[in-house]
Amino acid sequence: MRAYKFLAHGSSGRFSEFSWPRPAGAEPGAWVAATERLEDCRHGVHACTPGQLLDWIDDELWQIELAGEIVVRDAMVVAERGRLLELVVQWDGQTAQNFADACAWRARDYALNSLRRVGLTDEAERLVSAVELREMQTGAVAAFERSDGEAAELAGFAADAVSLAQGRRPEMWDPARPVTLVEPVQTPGATAANLAFVVAHAAGRGAVAAAGSETAYDDGFAAERKWQLAWLSERLGLPTDE
Repeated sequence: MRAYKFLAHGSSGRFSEFSWPRPAGAEPGAWVAATERLEDCRHGVHACTPGQLLDWIDDELWQIELAGEIVVRDAMVVAERGRLLELVVQWDGQTAQNFADACAWRARDYALNSLRRVGLTDEAERLVSAVELREMQTGAVAAFERSDGEAAELAGFAADAVSLAQGRRPEMWDPARPVTLVEPVQTPGATAANLAFVVAHAAGRGAVAAAGSETAYDDGFAAERKWQLAWLSERLGLPTDE
């Protein structure tokens, strides 16, 4: 079975810290085999289908071949054996940053929709007119300070998204939050993974606000994740399995 696997820089497992054998020229990497019975997130070679990419974003994306016993779950694939075939070169630090930036602009869209719903059209138009993320964050902070309820929540998410896209902590823009003196050091892959999830949550909150029901959250979250997956699939030239 062909699948995909995200790894940290150096082809290392993010959680296992296992260093995967890399391909040599046209030859695939050496086979890696599970030493115990397959168990999700504990034992076995873990990979993903194209439709499961979002849950595993990291620095490197590899095509992987799986063999032996293979179990396909909702969020992952677990196999008895696996070997790296080819690095997906379209996924690199720049692509990860582009994805993070695209997600930040999505957070802007959810905020301006909320602002329009509550009649704060001037604040919404300021977000619409922003052409750079820093400019968008300034507008989002201003909207946050002039609104309350759902509009303030989603404007805050938009401001957070810009900080996260820059690899910074979201609270750095808000003087009311505890200030963290030490900024995180993270890779573009980590930034993309974190921000994509946060913006999906913002989408869920926006759906709740629009529908007036907490039951709308899951639909909003899923719709945003679907958009994110389509963005990745298009940029990376990958098929979708949905």
